[in-house]
Amino acid sequence: MTFEINLQEFDLTDVLQLLLHAKKTGVVHVTGETPGEIYFVDGIVVHAADAACKGLDALFNMSATTSGSANFEPEVHAPENTISEDAGRLLDTVEKRRVEFQSLKMKLPPTNSVWAKTTKEPESAVALRRTDWQVLVMIDGKRKLSGVINESKLGSYEVMKSIVWLKEKGLIYEPEQAARTMARLINYLNCFLHAFGKNGLIWFKRWGASTEDGKRIARAITIDEDTMEARVVSELNATDIDLFIASFEEIANTEGPKIYGKLLFRRKFQEFTDRLKMLD
Repeated sequence: MTFEINLQEFDLTDVLQLLLHAKKTGVVHVTGETPGEIYFVDGIVVHAADAACKGLDALFNMSATTSGSANFEPEVHAPENTISEDAGRLLDTVEKRRVEFQSLKMKLPPTNSVWAKTTKEPESAVALRRTDWQVLVMIDGKRKLSGVINESKLGSYEVMKSIVWLKEKGLIYEPEQAARTMARLINYLNCFLHAFGKNGLIWFKRWGASTEDGKRIARAITIDEDTMEARVVSELNATDIDLFIASFEEIANTEGPKIYGKLLFRRKFQEFTDRLKMLD
């Protein structure tokens, strides 16, 4: 029996279960994000290897593949035995790791993204695992995430886990993402000021003075009161921008109808949203 399964439609755990129930001996050649081989004896996984590692780590890495294919070649024997887990427990563990890995990937941009270190120093060397240090050393503002995965030999899962942790601790960032995030805010403000002029500036100043978060976010932006154009002073994250937009529009929706009347305010707000959509 030979077969090829599209890993965009099926998970690798489906392949493992199929071969376990059929009690097949052979090798599955995995292509996609983490290519490698998985060897079976009577349906039991006995060895796995990818470009980075062998054994369980390699199997976990390949289990997260969501592109490419899995091609079974029968009666090919493993060059060595690196896995001896109970079949049922192994399938459960692989599936849990696959789900966790997919959750990690949802927090990250594509593997062709480039990351850089921030100026923040780690609070404690103890807080970083050995793999975190290995990944952090390779982050240089030039190397792609795919390059970090390949060159570190740690495997996709471990690198992604470290990247998420380092990002959450504020030790690394993606420069292009930061630029896109701030561009979203500046476009929003410039379109708003174009529609509402001095009144928009007054509302922004009032919003910026209303809370500590407002003061912090307002300090990251400067507005030229002659040209009514907003510019970046310092970086903000997407959460800050979502907070600004939600609470700022509350002020506009409260004050706008008092100044312009309901009909004119709605017309001007529509002008603002139409202009903003053109920039998206």
